[in-house]
Amino acid sequence: MPSFVTCLLLGLNALLECWVRICEIVETKITTMESKNRRPSESRSIIDSACSKRIIIAVMGFIGIANAYAMRSVLSVAITEMVEDIHKTAIDPNGCPGPIKHTNTTNPNAEFDWSETLQGHILGAFYYGYVFAQIPGGILAQKYGGKHVFGVGIFLTAVLTLLTPLAARIGPAYMIGVRVLEGIGEGPSIPAMNALLAQWVPINERSRIGSFVFAGNMIGTIVAQSSAGYLLKVTDDNWPLVFYGCGIVALIWYVFWNLLVYSSPNEHPTISDYELTYLERHLKGVNKNKNTLKSTPWLSMLSSGPMWGLMIGQIAHDWALFMINADLPKYMKSVMKFSIAETGVWSSMPHVLMWVFAILTGWLSDYLISNGKLGILQQRRLFSTIACIGPMLGTLAASYAGCDKIKVVVLFTIGMATMGFFYSSMKVNVMDLSPNYAGPAMAMVNGVGAVAGIVSPPLIGYLIPNNTLLEWRNVFWISGGVVIVANSIYLVLASASIQWWNNPVPTSETDDGGE
Repeated sequence: MPSFVTCLLLGLNALLECWVRICEIVETKITTMESKNRRPSESRSIIDSACSKRIIIAVMGFIGIANAYAMRSVLSVAITEMVEDIHKTAIDPNGCPGPIKHTNTTNPNAEFDWSETLQGHILGAFYYGYVFAQIPGGILAQKYGGKHVFGVGIFLTAVLTLLTPLAARIGPAYMIGVRVLEGIGEGPSIPAMNALLAQWVPINERSRIGSFVFAGNMIGTIVAQSSAGYLLKVTDDNWPLVFYGCGIVALIWYVFWNLLVYSSPNEHPTISDYELTYLERHLKGVNKNKNTLKSTPWLSMLSSGPMWGLMIGQIAHDWALFMINADLPKYMKSVMKFSIAETGVWSSMPHVLMWVFAILTGWLSDYLISNGKLGILQQRRLFSTIACIGPMLGTLAASYAGCDKIKVVVLFTIGMATMGFFYSSMKVNVMDLSPNYAGPAMAMVNGVGAVAGIVSPPLIGYLIPNNTLLEWRNVFWISGGVVIVANSIYLVLASASIQWWNNPVPTSETDDGGE
């Protein structure tokens, strides 16, 4: 197990617990001072900024998303050492030079002889379950709250991650089955997190907190890929350990999640009156009493132009992201001839800068909107376009950079960094449209986008039978076309206004979507 990563995450959880306890002590003292002085303390705004319950929700959500994506993406690095790298007799005239091998098998410790097509099906199998679980996950989050649905989903995925080595050794069919079940476990995570944030995050903080939480996917990918590459090197390709490490860390997080997180401010037993009042005043469009909400207006959402714009726009982002998550390690090793340790490190580099951009653009978005520099819709459209064009240009340029490893890594990193703009634009746009039904709405959007995860891995496997540079270049051109078309449709249909079907009515009153 990657002890450094485990110790790091355990340390973060311990620090978070200490932070919570300190905040509770300070909060008690400030409340006492206010009761004596009968006026708000000047320290109130400071303590609310640093110790508010919504910040704790955001931090725990960030770590949870990181765990989810670590478990999802670790296979993309591990599979390069699990599978015998036996290529066809075709020679790539544009290929990069690599270490001289005395056999046609580059990894003597590999256990499986899966073809590129089968590997694509295994990598893509996750998304069959992921798509299937979106709508049920959104419904459950709407009914039972985001906390429980998100937490249980990560818990189940962690257990299945621990079982992955066993499934792989039994046979590829079992491996595919476990990946499908992992997708079912993780499927509700994004809808549930949207439902949770819609209850906790006011509109003036939505871009920066939303981008921070969802940017956890990059940290999870970074930790999984870099630590997996290092671990495979130092343990002589003992690949099962990378799955055990990810699964155990996620189980530890689940304990803290249950202790610290609540589905809504009204359910939190220790939230301050100050923060509760603040949230009630600033949470626009959120119905505090779920009993007055009609059942989810599915037909109304399906007939909504902005929802269709989001669903198709999500395909643009997911296609690019899933391609990088699943296939960049293979490109680095097979085309650029990086070692396994280098593959793990350099494949994670684009995610490092993407995470930085996601955080910075979240703050920039709220600044531009709050100061009237851009309207919400203008910001969502502009940033989503940057997030689509940048990765397309970066990956294409990298494929024309030849065998210059530094240039290729830089181009991939800069291109993917611009994807960070997505998390403060399209990713939070669902909450703009419907705070009350953010969970089910995000289930629809994320489910359609995740179809890219089903289609792209086997398609890419089919397009790169020999793993040549020209084959990969064709993949990047096709991906660029998909991304541009999908984002263009989003630009036409996008909205940032609360939709009419968000408004709560008594449960006895239904419309076409209430049945």
